[in-house]
This record gives sequence, C-alpha cells and structure tokens, in this order.
Amino acid sequence: MDPKFREIAARTNLGDLLQPASSDEDVNQPVALAPPPEIEVARSTVDPFHANLATADIAEKLHHSRIGPNLKVCALILLGIPQLISGIGLINMAWSDPTLGPLDSLLSTLVGIAVAAFWPYIIFGNRNRKARAS
Repeated sequence: MDPKFREIAARTNLGDLLQPASSDEDVNQPVALAPPPEIEVARSTVDPFHANLATADIAEKLHHSRIGPNLKVCALILLGIPQLISGIGLINMAWSDPTLGPLDSLLSTLVGIAVAAFWPYIIFGNRNRKARAS
C-alpha cells in the first residue's frame, strides 16, 4: 500500500464512511407535493399561439385615432418597408419570368400590389369616419 494512502487513511474515518447504511432508517418518508401551476385561460382555442389575434390587435391599435403620428411612422418603417420590398419583389419576379403567361403575370402583380399596400393601408387608412347620410 502506498505510504501517502496509509497516512490519509489514518487521518480519516474510513471505517465509518464505508459502513453499509443501517436498516432502521426510514427512507419511505412523504414528499411534499408541488402546488399545481396556474392555468392561463386561452383567448382562442383555434389559434393556440395567438398569432392571428396579435396581428389583429396590432392592426387595430395602429389605425386607432389616438395613436400619434410618430408611432405610425415607426410602424410603417418597421412593418411597412419590409412588406413593401416583398411586394415589389413579387411584381418584379412576375414580370421578369418569361415562362409566365399574361394572366399569371397580372394575378402576381395584383397580389404584389396587395402585399405592398397592406401595412400603409392599415396604418394610414382612417376607418373611423362616420358614414355619410344619404
């Protein structure tokens, strides 16, 4: 046996540490149960991630008349410009692809215009005007 190991064994209580556990210990003790988590009420069962509701909330808040013009411009920059670029890119792809027919090009152009104009219409469209009396 190594002399260093003997020295360490003499300084420690290896006999106490290496004894088997006594059989009179009660290991079947009750465990405190964790409280049940709070269940949040879902707003929609059809849309579990609330993606559609979030979009509707954003659109409703942006066209509301109490929103300041600076926030509308910021939203137009963050939301409108990427979508505008996507719409213009779709129009460019429609007219630069020689394999598309005239009807396909026209439909792709209409979809591109709709995509490009969506957020500016949502942000700047004033839908709170009262209907004109006939």
